[in-house]
Amino acid sequence: MILQHNALQSQVSGRTAGREELEQRYRPLFCEDFSYRQLVTYVPNKALPVHRWFKYPQGYSPQLIERILTRFKATSGHDIVLDPFAGCGTTLLASKQAGYQSWGLDRLPTSVFVSIVKLRDASEYDLASLKWKIEQLLALPYHEARIAAPADIRIVRLAYPPQTLAEIMFFREAIEQVSDLLIQDFLMFALMAVLESVSFTSKDGQFLRLIERQIPPVREVLAKQLRRMYDDLIGTYHQSSIFDVSVAPVRSDVYLGDARDLSLFQQRADVVITSPPYLNRYDYTRIFGLELCLRDCRQLRDVVALRHSLLRSHIESKDAPTHDVNHSALEEVLDNLAGEKLNNDRIPIMVRGYFEDMNKVIEQLYAVSNPGARLALVVGNARFHGELIPVDLLLCELAVAAGFGVDEIIVTRYKGNSSQQMGRFGRIPVRESILFWSKQ
Repeated sequence: MILQHNALQSQVSGRTAGREELEQRYRPLFCEDFSYRQLVTYVPNKALPVHRWFKYPQGYSPQLIERILTRFKATSGHDIVLDPFAGCGTTLLASKQAGYQSWGLDRLPTSVFVSIVKLRDASEYDLASLKWKIEQLLALPYHEARIAAPADIRIVRLAYPPQTLAEIMFFREAIEQVSDLLIQDFLMFALMAVLESVSFTSKDGQFLRLIERQIPPVREVLAKQLRRMYDDLIGTYHQSSIFDVSVAPVRSDVYLGDARDLSLFQQRADVVITSPPYLNRYDYTRIFGLELCLRDCRQLRDVVALRHSLLRSHIESKDAPTHDVNHSALEEVLDNLAGEKLNNDRIPIMVRGYFEDMNKVIEQLYAVSNPGARLALVVGNARFHGELIPVDLLLCELAVAAGFGVDEIIVTRYKGNSSQQMGRFGRIPVRESILFWSKQ
């Protein structure tokens, strides 16, 4: 097994000098620290109140946020934390629990909704009314809903037996009739959170994978989810161990927005902790297709429009309208891929678009960061058709061009390639890293 920094950068007899120079130049800043290995995954969240409410395989742990804040010697009650790719809200919630004001945004409506509900304090609810509404919802006798699932989105029909889909629509309709909007959101969140577990699907890589399994009754799974969420909320209300009773409540906000335009952010950030989408072809509108169709996308064209508005990390990316990134290491990758028989001929479009978009993100981060601000980005490298792409180092190059300094690159683990690629080009694990930058 040959790790990325020692590997032949191209397996198609193409140019490699640009990437070899990058690897050599940044080598003094590398540190392998596998104690971060599990922290950069969602696994620890599964046992944590509130954090466990919604399955988000692409997320990381609140312990990672705590560790980075400690590393940065950040000051609670003073420093403002920003996450421009909020995901399921882990950065924002962990920061809030530690006493930091935090602010975030995401382009995916599902992520924003999930984050908003998780960030709400128990004190914002009428807890007695919430408990009564939960029991009332679960006791409602089933009847056919007047609303229907999107008819032109194929995965919705494949994901559920007809009766299960009818039950989901029944509960959605009932929840939408709840007049208290905070309670309505809480109930809708719970329904959204169980959609996968009552379906024939599993979030697997860049798509929803269809599987065969016994589908449990929606009411039964929803009841378990709602009661666990309510118990977690009551626990926070009674100052359970996930909160420090000495920390005063702080504000934490999340908005629907685009990290390529942070003009919405009216305050400057002291700390940025985030994980941009990886250059791995994952299409979040497909991965979270069931959740999007529950409340945000009522027809196929809504999903397609959203897909084409996301940062270009997926294979259906459109051509980048800019050509601002002309780094030699990137150009040699694209030149080597040109003319090759790829398993998808849109890979070069995605690769160039990704770095054009991330260049805009980094420039925006510089604009909204205070002098002395510290940044941590969890990123993963990529390999396509035998070509190694040092995403971490190329992003560092863009950061330096924007005015940031690169302090350290911590390698948290090495990840394999697709079985097809390994069979043809051999196994060369690629880095998953945390990039530490600062605004000079």
